Amino acid sequence: MKPDKNLERIERALWNAGREPAPFTGSPDWQNGVMAAIRRIGPLAAPSSGMVYANAWSWATALAACLAIGVCWYAFIDLNTDTILEGLLLDDPAGLTVNMLMAEM
Repeated sequence: MKPDKNLERIERALWNAGREPAPFTGSPDWQNGVMAAIRRIGPLAAPSSGMVYANAWSWATALAACLAIGVCWYAFIDLNTDTILEGLLLDDPAGLTVNMLMAEM
């Protein structure tokens, strides 16, 4: 019968997990030495405020540009003279004709 490597790995991991951990061999002042080394490093440098908001400004600029393009597109499509006149003609053809004739006089 061919041995299953995955099964062997699982059995070995379970056997190692059941064993007691190796005893700590460090000196009693080991933790104090580690903490002193960390304190010697000092605090980390804070990021500059300009870099923090640089990404936010780019997103705000992109949003403003999209809104400006949308408003211009709406104005071009819905507010041009031909569209307004076509709407008036379809809503009230007789009134538009009379108004146009009065405007020409």
